[in-house]
Formats: sequence, C-alpha cells, structure tokens
Amino acid sequence: MLPPRHFRALWANNPLMARLARFSRQDSGTVVVFSLFILVAMILIGGIAVDMMRYENERIRMQSAADRAVLAATMLRENNADATPEDILRAYFAAEGLSDQLGSNFRVEQNDEDGRVVTVFPAATVPSLFMQFVGVDSFAMTTPARAAEQFDGGPDVELVMVLDVSGSMNGQQKIAAMRDAAVNLTTTLLNDAEEVGDVGITLVPYDTWVLPPTGFLNNFINVAGIGACNDFSTWNNITGSLNLLSVRHNCNTQPWRLVRPYVSDPALAEQYIDDLRAAGTTSIDLGVRFGALFFDPDLRPVISELIANGEVDAAFEGRPYDWDEPNVVRALILLTDGTNCCGERYGQQTQDNNTLSVCNALKDQGVLIYAIAYQAPNAGAELMQSCASSASHYFNTSADEIIEVFEGITASIQTQQLRLTL
Repeated sequence: MLPPRHFRALWANNPLMARLARFSRQDSGTVVVFSLFILVAMILIGGIAVDMMRYENERIRMQSAADRAVLAATMLRENNADATPEDILRAYFAAEGLSDQLGSNFRVEQNDEDGRVVTVFPAATVPSLFMQFVGVDSFAMTTPARAAEQFDGGPDVELVMVLDVSGSMNGQQKIAAMRDAAVNLTTTLLNDAEEVGDVGITLVPYDTWVLPPTGFLNNFINVAGIGACNDFSTWNNITGSLNLLSVRHNCNTQPWRLVRPYVSDPALAEQYIDDLRAAGTTSIDLGVRFGALFFDPDLRPVISELIANGEVDAAFEGRPYDWDEPNVVRALILLTDGTNCCGERYGQQTQDNNTLSVCNALKDQGVLIYAIAYQAPNAGAELMQSCASSASHYFNTSADEIIEVFEGITASIQTQQLRLTL
C-alpha cells in the first residue's frame, strides 16, 4: 500500500482531482439555491392566500343568498304571485346563479300554531388553483341558514316617520304622492299587527319648526322662552332628552302640523297624513331631533300623560322601550325634498352638522334610518346618504317612484320582524 504522502502527490498531479477539490471549496452557489427555496415558498403561500380569498368570497356570496332567501320565504304574509316558500327559495338562489348549490337542500316546516320555519343548507365545491400542488384539489363548503316567524311573540315595531312639509313640497304633486305612499305604508304595517301595541307609528311633520302635542313642552325641565315650538341646544345626545336645555319659540299652530305619537289605528293614520299641507322653510335637523325623542325612554312620562288624555292608546304605556329591550325593531324614515335652510334658526352648515349628529347617535343605538332624497338637490341628497344606516337604506327618488320606495321600506321593516336562527 502506498504511504499517505504518495496519495497526496497523486491528488495534486491529477487535473480532475484538482478541479473536484476546488469545487468542494466553493460556496457562491448556496445563496442561489436558498433563494430558489424562498421563492417557491413565497409563491406557495401567496397561492394559498389566493385560494382562501376565492373560497371566502364564494362563501360570503352563498351565505348572503341563503340568509335573504330564508327571510323572504319565511314571511307568513300573502304575496301577489301566490308563490310557495320553495318557489321563493329557488328564485333567490337562481338570481345569484346558485340554483345547483341549493338543489333539494332545504326544508320548510309550517303549522297553524307555531308559524313557519325555513331551513336551507346549500353546498358547493370551490376548486383550488395553487393548493393542488400540495394535494388539495378543492374546498367543500356549506352555508346553512334558518329563519322563523311566529304568529305570536314577534318583535314590536317602533317606527317614526319624519316628513318634510316645507313649501317646496307643493310643486310637481310631490306632497300628494308622498301622502299616498305614507298611507300605504302605515295601513299595511298597522293592519298586519296582531294586537294594538305591536306596531306604533309616530308622525313628525316638519318645516321651519316642529309642533309638538299640546302640553308636551311642559315636561321639559330645562326649557326657556315662550311659544308652542322649541329648539335644542344639544344635538349629539339623544338620551335623557327631557333634561336637556330647550328654548321655546312662537310658530304656526295649525292642527295638521302636530306631531302624532304612537298611532295604532290605520284610519286615524290615514286622516293625519291626508291632512298634511306644504308651507315654510326646511329644518331637517329639528325634524330628525324630534323623531329621535320617540325612541328615548326618558319620554315615558309624556306618553303616559298623552294616554291619560286619550290621545294615545293605553297599549303603549311604558313606551318608548329601554334601549336594550330585546325583540324590538326601531326604525326612522327621514324624507326631504330640499336642504337645511334658510337662516331662520342657524346657517345651513350648522344645521347639517346638527342633522348628522342626531343620525349618528340614532345609529349608535341600533335605530334603522331609511333616508329619502325626494327630488332633492345634491346637498340634500348627500346629507340623506350620510344619515342612512347603509347604502341600501338610502333612496334618491321622484314623485313617480315614491310609492315603490315606501313599499320597499315596508317590506324591509316586515323582514326585520323575522329572525335568523342559524
């Protein structure tokens, strides 16, 4: 056997061996290899994120369709087309292109005592784009939804309608069309009520001022001045209203201008609405602030007094409910055909800020605000859009379409009386 020194000499004199030795000592390629591993990992992680986003988008779309479909199919009220719950479910899913996902994955339960319960459990498969490289070819999803409406014990509705009756409402048959639309809404909701007290509708007509019921202002603790109407000094607080500073002013006291709290008789509501006329300028902020009063539990002594005077049905004793009272739908309709104007109380910007403060305070308390720009200029429309609870609660409409808008609001409020149970 050759001694070790001969092996070293053989290695040093062999060109191939010399190249192998040099290669074994080089490390410049290790960074490239590591970088390739990092790049592949980043692509895989990004691909997983893309697949998850696709899955979540599809899940949200299917869950939204399921929720809306069961709510519509659960309603116990008659529909013009005599559609069955199954017809309504299939129509909603078809509109979203999800008919195959629904298939026969639904159940309708109904009896004369308990009402109707509709359950759906649509199923779908979302193919993966990137995760197939790690062995995941698709994602299965199911988006169950169930809604129930009971004949008894459904949510009570407290609805306040804040309606513009300023002078500009005289033009283009606007006030006449608004009256017809408002009558349709009140008649439908009040006739659908199982008992007096299930639905209470407060009418708040406004122009420059809002005229409260006789004796109403005597219940305010910090009120100054004289006159049948009042103005507020605080706009971002809608609780404890009777303790807030208020200043009385002289105003027009024609009976049709009166606020009508907790109307429960459809015929009486129609009479009050048909009596509305158009005059004066526009104080949207004062209208919505008065509307907010009728959600404030602090107003209970005033309602009790109106009950004692025979102006409100005794079924509304104890109203307004506490803010955290369960099983209550609180909604406010705010309509204007103009903008805050015309310097009689404040400047427009101040009144706009007042309006937004009240709207935001109501939304913070869970009140649904349906805001209607009724052939209003851009400034009025933008204010209504900001006040609305969401884009779907805002309407920019004309006299030709106002009835359809109010019908849509009616259906929306009725839907709120249902409940999702999944």
